[in-house]
Amino acid sequence: MNLDEVRAGIDRVDKQIKELFIERMMLADNVARIKAETSDEIYKPDREEAVIRKNTAGIDASLEKEYTALIKRIMEVSRKYQYGRTLEIKNCFPFSFETKMTPPARVAMIKPQLYLCSAISRDLVTAVDSFDEIGAMIQEGSVDAGMGVMEEIGKGTSDELNTMLRHYSLYINDCQIITEKGRMLKLVTFSNTLAVTEAHNRLKIMFVCPNKSGSLGSILCQIADYGINLTEIHSRPNGKTTDWNYEFYVELSLNLLEKESQALLFQLSKETEYLQILGSFTVE
Repeated sequence: MNLDEVRAGIDRVDKQIKELFIERMMLADNVARIKAETSDEIYKPDREEAVIRKNTAGIDASLEKEYTALIKRIMEVSRKYQYGRTLEIKNCFPFSFETKMTPPARVAMIKPQLYLCSAISRDLVTAVDSFDEIGAMIQEGSVDAGMGVMEEIGKGTSDELNTMLRHYSLYINDCQIITEKGRMLKLVTFSNTLAVTEAHNRLKIMFVCPNKSGSLGSILCQIADYGINLTEIHSRPNGKTTDWNYEFYVELSLNLLEKESQALLFQLSKETEYLQILGSFTVE
């Protein structure tokens, strides 16, 4: 058999795979409809493990890992399709947001970063010693928003600011790139309102993976399957557990008003141990 004959055989098999894939997605659509009606979970790890064991039984050991990987990807793509269809069938997006944002009148900043404030009059800015104080002030209503440096691009991010956003359930509403003494800084404004406008092109989230092999890879594949670019990722240990799990802070290039973006967030909310939105904003 020469190379042309081998390629012809591959083309024949690929055509069969395509036909079977279409049939499988039609069945997945039926699954989505039934589960939407019964409020059943789309992702069932135990069921998927059973399917893998059943389908890999008797396969040659030299192909077992590759075939297992193929089955997992087929099921991941099927789940992606089902999450999107479920949102179309049933109004069950798990996150609420507003589509208008009122500019803040009273803002708090930490003292070392006051010199970066140029978007608002200094007499409307309250200077404090820590991001935690800012979070508490927003929560109690003594200020409308806070401002601070989230990241020095290429150097690192502010764990203190990220922790404050998490702890007080606050959201980034605006992001300005500032060049200062040769440094590029992300100066963000945050409040207790998640607002999304048509101009937004970034979403910042934090998630914790299930503590098992391949869980992060699966989540990153999900993001890629939606055609969404991941523009930033960093991690740190999750201090709430003792099993060496990590928190992943991720910035995604998307607009939450779009259906595909909502389907991704819906899927991530179901397939991570924990997911929190930290902001929607524009980066120019």
